[in-house]
Amino acid sequence: MSKYLTSETLIKSVKRRAMIPENQNTFLEEDFLSFANEEMDIGVVPHVLQYHEEFFVYTQNLPLVANVSRYQIPGRAVGNRLREIAYEDTSGNIFEMTRITIEDLPLYQNNSTSARLRAFYIEGDEVVLVPDISSNPGGFLRASFYLRPNELVTSSRVAIITGIDRISGNITVNQIPTNISVTTPIDLVQVKSPHRTLGLDLTAVSINTITKTVTMNLTDIPTALGIGDQIALAGESIVPQIPTDLHSMLAQRVAARCLEALGDANGLNAANAKLQEMEIKTGSLIDNRVEGSPLKLVNRNGLLSASRRWR
Repeated sequence: MSKYLTSETLIKSVKRRAMIPENQNTFLEEDFLSFANEEMDIGVVPHVLQYHEEFFVYTQNLPLVANVSRYQIPGRAVGNRLREIAYEDTSGNIFEMTRITIEDLPLYQNNSTSARLRAFYIEGDEVVLVPDISSNPGGFLRASFYLRPNELVTSSRVAIITGIDRISGNITVNQIPTNISVTTPIDLVQVKSPHRTLGLDLTAVSINTITKTVTMNLTDIPTALGIGDQIALAGESIVPQIPTDLHSMLAQRVAARCLEALGDANGLNAANAKLQEMEIKTGSLIDNRVEGSPLKLVNRNGLLSASRRWR
């Protein structure tokens, strides 16, 4: 039996932990999932990110547009912040960019259209490139950010993949949810660990509700996509997109929220004590992900890196 939880098994785990009867009317299924999504945002994700072990990192290449120097931070980035920004040329070479402040702009002014892209600053929710983009740019803005885990939803909103034809692009599923159509962006989500979003904000070519087939562009079907994975509305999932070993901690956090709502002070104290123990012990599971290979610190501004730097 798999260790990871789905929306349904997460709710069952919460009820066991909080001793909530199956035939109660206090909490609906949507209530449990709302608690879970809130606890993911305010508790579990910050807990994981504090170890700086590159969980949730996702990279997108944003094509540079003529005469456009402002690019919006991806809307699905945790905290609306970036992990790294770099420039990638048309040959795939990646170059470091420097973040500056608005006060530094006079030092980076250059009206030459041949000036190299070398710096940026943040203004609101936009990355502003310095110097300004020319009328004939080349390459990409390589944006790495922490991808926000998808919200947990019921299984009725998700299609489970039962077959993949990588020649025709047809993907057969167990059902076609009413919330998924050719006009709605969808995600392709890996159900088994590490529960990654394999395809982000994609659009189906066609959907056949009779044959339960979703047709995708061949280039949009990831190699890692397999039987049992899911097609969901963009930003949704039936599996918590956190390390599998933390699924039980998420259930414990939701159980504590339920006990708090019920006014069970003794139960809440016991649940919080257990949660504190789980946070300490699970920290050792997700910290230092490659024990035998210590992280190498590179002096990016040293003499040996001069050939790769832009001044």
